[in-house]
Amino acid sequence: MLTRRATRSGIPPLRQYLAESWRYRAFAVYWSRADVKARNFDTLFGRVWNVLNPLLFGVIYFVFVGIIAGGGLDQLDRFGFIVGNLYVWLFFNGTVTNGVGSIQSGAGGVLAQSAIPRVILPVASALSAASLFLRSLIAYVPIHFITGRGVHLEVVWLPLAFVATVMFGLGIALLLAVANVYLRDVSRLLPHLLRLWLYLSPVIWQFTRLESQGSEMVERLGRINPMYHAMVVWTVGFGGDLPGSDESVAASMLVFSVWAVGALLAGFLLFTSREDEFATRN
Repeated sequence: MLTRRATRSGIPPLRQYLAESWRYRAFAVYWSRADVKARNFDTLFGRVWNVLNPLLFGVIYFVFVGIIAGGGLDQLDRFGFIVGNLYVWLFFNGTVTNGVGSIQSGAGGVLAQSAIPRVILPVASALSAASLFLRSLIAYVPIHFITGRGVHLEVVWLPLAFVATVMFGLGIALLLAVANVYLRDVSRLLPHLLRLWLYLSPVIWQFTRLESQGSEMVERLGRINPMYHAMVVWTVGFGGDLPGSDESVAASMLVFSVWAVGALLAGFLLFTSREDEFATRN
């Protein structure tokens, strides 16, 4: 069992805490599997819905963006771009919302009835989101080729983007989980905040549009968004270089990696310094 020292910051001895968390790695894996089963992924309809959900969103946004942008609805490459990016966004979205929810619900009483490191629950939720994302990519593959996206050398960036997305999503989940313990309205606002974040990120619109605005201020503000750099890597990795863009995927990967490490470190330190209060406040 983890013994805490009375420190001003409330952060436990990190080496001891990490060693204790590592002991529960099997628990995180099995909890993740149970979470996936709870989403009916072990049934045919559950598996189909996991595939159809991003596709339906893709169709909706494809029609919406096609009409608003004045482009034709026969642009298959745009459809593939939107669907692929939505798979990524729902992966990030699930990592954040499920991580916050795991602490909010107390994981069915686990927080109050055991001495496991609380960070295990958001980690298990992140594993669930990653598992569902990788499974759903099997359904994306035919869409990728039907829409003519092909395979490019830039695909080598995708494993790094995957790891960074997990880290960034988990870091944001840890930060928001702590905020939600003290301010319950955070969980109610979270879906709306994530939807707004979606629209501000190049998920349903190409990042080259930001470069073509002709405003240096708009471009600077856009690049403050960490998910701008994430979606650059995912978009280029899925579809290769986009015409009219001089964006460096290596630079975007570096920037997003810094954001991911920073978010995870900040979230972990804040979370561990406050987790003793979770059981009593949940």
